[in-house]
Amino acid sequence: MLLASYKSTRPGLQGIANRLIRLRLRSPYSHTEVVFEPHDPVAHLMPDGSTERAADGSLWCASSVAAEALPAHSTRRAGKMGGVRFKRIALNPDHWDVKPMRADPVAAAQWFASNQGALYDWQLIAGFLAWFVPGKGDRWTCSEAAAAAAGAPNEEAWRVDPCNGHILLPSFRE
Repeated sequence: MLLASYKSTRPGLQGIANRLIRLRLRSPYSHTEVVFEPHDPVAHLMPDGSTERAADGSLWCASSVAAEALPAHSTRRAGKMGGVRFKRIALNPDHWDVKPMRADPVAAAQWFASNQGALYDWQLIAGFLAWFVPGKGDRWTCSEAAAAAAGAPNEEAWRVDPCNGHILLPSFRE
């Protein structure tokens, strides 16, 4: 299992969000994905039943997103905007930094499968700007989801962001 940290800029409004997150966090990263590799024993938990690379080289990734529609295979809220989801992504090294994670891939995949469709934590994002706005315990940002899937207690997952997640999460269970 890998941790992928997004260092590029998407077009349009998402690109503005990428820049604002990197500026606020003083980080090269604006998004986090947990990546399941072909040798991870989690094929039965993936939407298509496989962890093999697709023809385009993409792998199954899991995260929480703000401004994407949840895929049709999502068990909850398919087609709705934002939330925890699985998605195949071709990890272009020009756009992503990737590190191994020392977490249990089965537990991580189970966490994502059971939380698929859970809402995005907009309140935590607002808390970046106004410290007195708390996050919501049943909603997830990308790095919160990765931390919880890696074994962080849910009430502590908010402490991980795309900047420190690239440092903390690969060795979370050491």
